[in-house]
Amino acid sequence: MHDIKDFNWNKPTNRSLGEYFPADKLDRARYATFLSRLLAQEGFDETRPDEDQKKNYVLNLNAEWGAGKTYFLKRWSKELIVNYPVVYIDAWQQDYSDDPFLTVIAGIIKQLQLQAKFNITIPKSAVSMFKAVAPAIAQGLTKKISGIDLDQLHTLLFSDEEIEDDQKQNSNKLTGSDFSPAVKALAQNLIKDHEAKNKSVEVIKSKLADWVSKFEKQEDKSLPIFIFIDELDRCRPSYAVEMLETIKHIFDVKGIVFVVATDTEQLQHTIKSIYGEGFDAKIYLGRFFNSRYSLKRPVLKDFLSVHSDTTKFESAYLKSKNIELLPRTETPETALANISVVLDAFHVSARTAIQITERITAIIANLPSGKKVDVLVLAVLFCIYEKDHPLYEEIINGRFKRTKLNKKGETQNIRLSDYLSEKILPGDLERDVIFFIDSKLYSKEPNCIVNRYKDTENIIKLKQYIESFFVKFLLRKFHLFSVYSETQIQGS
Repeated sequence: MHDIKDFNWNKPTNRSLGEYFPADKLDRARYATFLSRLLAQEGFDETRPDEDQKKNYVLNLNAEWGAGKTYFLKRWSKELIVNYPVVYIDAWQQDYSDDPFLTVIAGIIKQLQLQAKFNITIPKSAVSMFKAVAPAIAQGLTKKISGIDLDQLHTLLFSDEEIEDDQKQNSNKLTGSDFSPAVKALAQNLIKDHEAKNKSVEVIKSKLADWVSKFEKQEDKSLPIFIFIDELDRCRPSYAVEMLETIKHIFDVKGIVFVVATDTEQLQHTIKSIYGEGFDAKIYLGRFFNSRYSLKRPVLKDFLSVHSDTTKFESAYLKSKNIELLPRTETPETALANISVVLDAFHVSARTAIQITERITAIIANLPSGKKVDVLVLAVLFCIYEKDHPLYEEIINGRFKRTKLNKKGETQNIRLSDYLSEKILPGDLERDVIFFIDSKLYSKEPNCIVNRYKDTENIIKLKQYIESFFVKFLLRKFHLFSVYSETQIQGS
């Protein structure tokens, strides 16, 4: 058994050595190290009694869409394949196949053939049994095609031991002699096919167990076999459920561990779309997984630096386009950090954070020469658009109005800044926004609130920015960027 050393993903991989991976800026390598040691021990532990040394284990790796699951799984699998048999399967890319079993077994055979020093094959007859037995019956088409009564077929195939006594005594109950030859023939064939399929499952499990034993003896590989299933939550609902059932009932072979990466909340919605909203999808998923590990939400400023086009915030690019970004920052990293403060404050998902940042960079790229745009105002507007679209419409159309009763029982208007602040957690309102304020870029009016700040680097709280810039000034000058933001918002 190989010792698993700490993974180091601080540097990008060499492009000439295979699939390229950029440097890990989210500090995810330590999670891969921890999970590798956990799964290696769960799947194969020589210190346990002989009959318990090998185990089957299924881990659910949970992270929201856009949080970097695929990068994590692929780079993790590349680390492990040096010392362990590894299979990586993109379930979504194989969604079209309509057969999760064939997707998994084909991926296993194809990839393990490259790693094994022994023959990796399965009898064709065992695999072919999974192609079709009676899909037409499952879809309710048999009667339409063949004229066979499905109720009769069901009565003939399944025992009625659970039927109430008074129903059993019903004088109209059908007997074996009452069924047509066609129904009897189909029932017999289904029973034979079911028995054959069970036998093929045993053949496949036996083959998998044999491969596990042979890898145990292969000098350059250690157990367990790692099988990664990615993008399951993006698959069709029926396919996703069938994939889980397949892993649970066909590939539950000792010495094999599965890592199934999902946005688990989204997967639960997928399952409910099949079984109904009242169905407890969380408990249902618990049947398939031995444990669940959630990747923490990434720090957005680091996350956006990986997933965003930072060149659009660089001084050289802005100068070449003759455009101005407000608020002015010295580096792209500072601009993205400021944007991330806004995105965090509105608690948008990692996926939405990427989309909003892409819209902002698209606006910058399409800004006419000589124009200027405040990217933080855009960030606030995009967040409001995503979280509360009616409020967004009120704001951009100048129709925002909220009232409340004061202590005297009088009706008074609620300021937009106060209304927004109530929707943001106090801790987020106190986060720092850092930028250089050149008041001339905002207004030449000496009494403008912006001119209270010096033309140097300023550190202000998000709450101050919303009050002094977003509401008090920039929304009154919405024509500076409204055309561009509206185009990008409506087109997204």
